[in-house]
Amino acid sequence: MGQHVIVVLGMHRSGTSLCANLLHAMGVNMAADPGASPNNRRGHWERPRINDLNDQVFANFGRSWSDSAHALALPPHWLDDPRTQSIRAALAGWLAPQLAPAGAWGFKDPRTARLLPLWRQIMQDVGAPPRFIFCLRNPAQVARSLSARDQMAQAQAEYRWLVYNAQAIADLGADPVCVIPYEHWFTQPAETTARLAGWVARPALPPHALAALIDPNLRHDAPAEPARPLAARLHRLILCAAAANTFDTDLRGFCACLAEFEQQVQPLLVETEVLRASVADQNRVIRDLNAAIRHLRQGAVT
Repeated sequence: MGQHVIVVLGMHRSGTSLCANLLHAMGVNMAADPGASPNNRRGHWERPRINDLNDQVFANFGRSWSDSAHALALPPHWLDDPRTQSIRAALAGWLAPQLAPAGAWGFKDPRTARLLPLWRQIMQDVGAPPRFIFCLRNPAQVARSLSARDQMAQAQAEYRWLVYNAQAIADLGADPVCVIPYEHWFTQPAETTARLAGWVARPALPPHALAALIDPNLRHDAPAEPARPLAARLHRLILCAAAANTFDTDLRGFCACLAEFEQQVQPLLVETEVLRASVADQNRVIRDLNAAIRHLRQGAVT
């Protein structure tokens, strides 16, 4: 087919929507509908079919976003599982006709950062090599934003940031990648957008278009608890690699160590999740019993 698929990677709340919006303005087909919402008034710029099937992969292994187990690694043989391969066939069948018309085509879904082995198979199936863009944001700000949006503990949100970014870097390997720090959209918008345009071989946007799309009021950084040392170190290492358009062996090795660490602590996290669920069930039973007792007492009084 000879056509690249532009893939925007990055943890949730890391500027992936803004990046996709700018790519759309450059003429890249990023979504049929921007999908504006109260959490993102300029739109998420996502493709529902991709979102739904990516979500299904996680759901098949008890890793839905709303579940605290989402941060756990997928099982060792998740890629070869018949359910995953069925989703692969569905996505490849859906993607192939999308690429038939001439023009640049891409997609953005943060979940893809943890499903790159599957997406490599899909893009090989349709004969369209990927062109990667990696959106990065300070883990402290991501944790603060996710905590506010999803009522998630900040420590859990930061751990998800760590898992998403480390896994994406490990799976990207030495592939070329354009790293876009979130802050650069606002501190150096022209340079950052020009670099993005060059990466996807599209014309740079004129100043008036940039002013309309990159609104400083959209930058929602706020005071936040500093990131823990491990996440802060990974953030610094990625920033250092940004200018090279590739992740060096030291950074990839560091992320591989993080993946091994995740596998080691996973049994403990699973046991903790089981205990949490058990306590939640017990609390629910106690509430039901207390409600029944109050009902009986009211009946006895009347």
